[in-house]
Amino acid sequence: MTTNPNISRRGLRHVAVVFITLTALSGAIAVAAGLRHDGAWAAVELTACGVSALALYRVSRLLDADADRSVLTGLASGPAPVDELAASLGRRVAVVRLSLTRLLNSGQVLTSTAASACSTAR
Repeated sequence: MTTNPNISRRGLRHVAVVFITLTALSGAIAVAAGLRHDGAWAAVELTACGVSALALYRVSRLLDADADRSVLTGLASGPAPVDELAASLGRRVAVVRLSLTRLLNSGQVLTSTAASACSTAR
């Protein structure tokens, strides 16, 4: 997945909040339109809800890819405990652990590197 390196994490999080709001709002309007037996309006709102949910998924994947890329960069300097890796990358520990799990499952990180990083954090 290619990402634009010019988009900040903060900007992506703001976009995610907008899409969450749009998804919830369009879903609620679709339900209200359905209860009023206004099928055309409900269809339009359900379409908007689906599009915003797909956009939210895309933003989520962009954030995941950004986290994976930064964890790979951090691991390039050598294995480190998860807490230290998270602190040096400016990320939460949970984000680094999830990223390590994704990278391990995809085969981008050796098992020994991920195990040494995760075992020292417990």
